[in-house]
Amino acid sequence: MVSDQTRNMVWQEFLDVARLVRYYEALSNRYRLSYYIVRFLLLASAVSGIAVLLELLPATLQSISNGLIALLVVWDFLSDYARKAEVLRTISLHCSELESQWRDLWIELDDVESSDIEIRRKNGQLSERISVVTDWAGLADVRDDQKLNSACEREAYQVMFDCYTHPLCLTLLEGEHDAK
Repeated sequence: MVSDQTRNMVWQEFLDVARLVRYYEALSNRYRLSYYIVRFLLLASAVSGIAVLLELLPATLQSISNGLIALLVVWDFLSDYARKAEVLRTISLHCSELESQWRDLWIELDDVESSDIEIRRKNGQLSERISVVTDWAGLADVRDDQKLNSACEREAYQVMFDCYTHPLCLTLLEGEHDAK
């Protein structure tokens, strides 16, 4: 028999990982978009530089174009959006995998043979893994975005609430768990 305290602990971790999946995916998309914008601006600047050389545009644009290219190359190098987007995407994928494992653990709580100690041990292992995975963002020099994090938290909590209070969803999840 699993205690209410253990059940609450698993639920809180399950909610948190659902938020993390959304947060790191959204952050990855944001960095990917920044990467594409910088690359597009580099391309546009290079094209205008070529147009100046072909005397299709005034020579003053050549100076502006050269300065913009230099600035964008430095910005691209320092920001390293592509690497950060990829690290964030990897974190999101690992969080998604852990979310699935927490879902299984949540369903396992209702198994009469589940012990409080075993559930706590599994929850602790998952917590350690999520901590390691999310630490990768700091190693990649990615800053937290509290506003985005709060938005993802609200979304995740609403989805989880809707799913885990709807009888059809609960039936589907239990059937998915039994199939494993």
